[in-house]
Amino acid sequence: VYKTVIRKSAEFPHLVKVWIGPKLLIFLYDPRDVELLLSSQVFIDKASEYRFFKPWLGDGLLISTGDKWRSHRKLIAPTFHLNVLKSFINLFNENSKNVVRKLETEIGKTFDCHDYMSEATVEILLGKCV
Repeated sequence: VYKTVIRKSAEFPHLVKVWIGPKLLIFLYDPRDVELLLSSQVFIDKASEYRFFKPWLGDGLLISTGDKWRSHRKLIAPTFHLNVLKSFINLFNENSKNVVRKLETEIGKTFDCHDYMSEATVEILLGKCV
């Protein structure tokens, strides 16, 4: 299915609409369109599939909508200011290299990447370079 979607999408430079049963999926390819949607404070309702993430992520910024989403977004916005993020480049870089080194031990194996990514996330959030 994935290969067919990719092949068909080559015919349409900006977006592709696909019906999977009663569900309409829209794939955007133009970064300007993606930016428009992601920066919107109007189009914040999530797809019904997000409910599967609720036990893991709770009802925070990624899952919530409406006033709850707006209040969470307002609280977290300063954290993602470009100048703040730039100050963490070395931390992101070192922890990313560390994850790659650890993942190299799994080459050729089937494995669950959750532990590796969770550890990297915690290390970055704690501001640690391992």
